[in-house]
Amino acid sequence: MKRNPGISLLLLLILLAGSCASIKQFRYMSKGKAPKGTFRTEIPFELNNGLIVIKAKLNGSDKEFEFMVDSGAPVSVIYKEAFEESKAKTVMTYGVSDSQGNSTKSNYVMLDIQIGNSDFKDILTAYSPQVNEYIYCIATGGIIGADLMQTANWQIDFENKKIVISDKKKSSSPDLKDYQKVSFSKRSPFSSMPWLNIIPGMTVNLTINGELFKDVYIDLGSSGELTLPKNAATDTLFKSDLKEVRTGYSTFGLLGGQMDTAFYYRSSTIFVEKMNLNPHSIHIAKHNHSLLGTGIFSDYTLFIDFRKQDLYLKPIAQKAKDEKKLGFSISYDSKSSMCYVASLYEGSSAALAGLQLNDTIVEINQQKPPVFADFCEFREWSKKMISQDMLMVKTKRDDQVIQIEKGIVPKR
Repeated sequence: MKRNPGISLLLLLILLAGSCASIKQFRYMSKGKAPKGTFRTEIPFELNNGLIVIKAKLNGSDKEFEFMVDSGAPVSVIYKEAFEESKAKTVMTYGVSDSQGNSTKSNYVMLDIQIGNSDFKDILTAYSPQVNEYIYCIATGGIIGADLMQTANWQIDFENKKIVISDKKKSSSPDLKDYQKVSFSKRSPFSSMPWLNIIPGMTVNLTINGELFKDVYIDLGSSGELTLPKNAATDTLFKSDLKEVRTGYSTFGLLGGQMDTAFYYRSSTIFVEKMNLNPHSIHIAKHNHSLLGTGIFSDYTLFIDFRKQDLYLKPIAQKAKDEKKLGFSISYDSKSSMCYVASLYEGSSAALAGLQLNDTIVEINQQKPPVFADFCEFREWSKKMISQDMLMVKTKRDDQVIQIEKGIVPKR
């Protein structure tokens, strides 16, 4: 549902009358500008851990940094090295929060960001000198947030790994005859007032097994599919669906992760308006927000029309997904230089072999894990380990070497 922006701004000023910092943040957030006139820039992107990563330059510098495209972040974010290169000056200090409920005070700067051959001016950006290592390794420059994205229209082609950013004129839109349309709204700053949709970002209503979920974020900064909080009426909503259960770290935000027990259901009845999305995994955990992630949208070519607040989706050819898992994930403690079991699926081959959550791993395939220069080096190593069909693992808790083979995690 679209709202008169003048009325929305008036309501915001009334509701935030006691919060000068919030009003100042919104004022700066509204300054972002795309290139003037008609423009079109086409750039490649990479999928890193299922997330969209592009290259950008800052404040006229020739040095490129990798940025994650994150429509779920209301403002863009910059990390230490990119901040120092940009020589940007602080315009305000205010809180920044991540998807896991972690928050901290942050300095905000105004940046000019060049993507391809297009310059985006006066983009309010939160400077985060401390960032979760897992997120930092995906894109070391920072995050392109919804405040920059909404200044233009975006076409994201997952099949050919390219993005086209263009002005909002109707004449610049691609041929959309093979696309399905879904309308979206901006986000509200207040959960109690979802109709006050003025914050950069996209929300939609969807139904699952006939139940309506309102104001679900479209979050291209999430590598998952559909996530819901734990109060999503799981006992009744999914009573006919089998589930997988995972314990440990299951999600990470800008400032850290959360230990949780997560449930994974699979549903073929996910509707956004009248559009039936492909069957996908639904991740339910205590710290989750309601959101549709990149795992959903990578099935399509997307065109995001920020002028009309419409999202267009065209299905692309599907690749067969390997359902087999080792059933556990590895993380790394840089202080002790030790690897440990960070999460574990119930009933998986790893769990049945005797592996336990938080086990310290002293050997994999008869070799000690290396001492890593940084978390990013560990992450590349761990991806190679977990991709194997079989691992021989020895833990500090038990001198026995256990054999773990990939298999289908049983659903119950």
